Formats: sequence, structure tokens, C-alpha cells
Amino acid sequence: MARKANNKTKQKPKLRVVSSNEFVGKRLRFDRETWNAVQVMARDQMKSIEELTEEAFADLLKKHGRSADFREQLKLSVRAAKKK
Repeated sequence: MARKANNKTKQKPKLRVVSSNEFVGKRLRFDRETWNAVQVMARDQMKSIEELTEEAFADLLKKHGRSADFREQLKLSVRAAKKK
């Protein structure tokens, strides 16, 4: 008996181009009271939860002398090293 030819060819996986603007995510859990307060704040300021979150993390990084911008973080690193 003759074998059937395998019509399926192995395809290489497509490489995915990642833009510099791609977002990453993490699921966070809040107690109900905090979540409600954040929702009210978002409505009051006419902002999305995402916008409030970005603002909160930017403030947190600033408070601890860090930056979300890579180049700015390098500059801060150099300044800290010079102080030592």
C-alpha cells in the first residue's frame, strides 16, 4: 500500500513585533470600600481607573526616587552613585 502524502507542512511560528507602547497587566484585588472610593474618585475627576492607577504609580515611584522612564532612571542612578 502506498502511503498518503502528508499535506500538512510544518510552519515556523510567526514572530510578533512588539511595539514600545505595549501595555503589561497585573490583576489586583481591593477591598470593596477602597474599590468604591476609587470609582467615585474616577467619576469625580472624569478619569478612567487606568488613568488613576498610572498617576498613583507615578507618585509612588517619585516618592521613592525612581522613574518609570528608563533614561531618567539612569540619570538618577548616576547622581546617586556620585553622592556615595
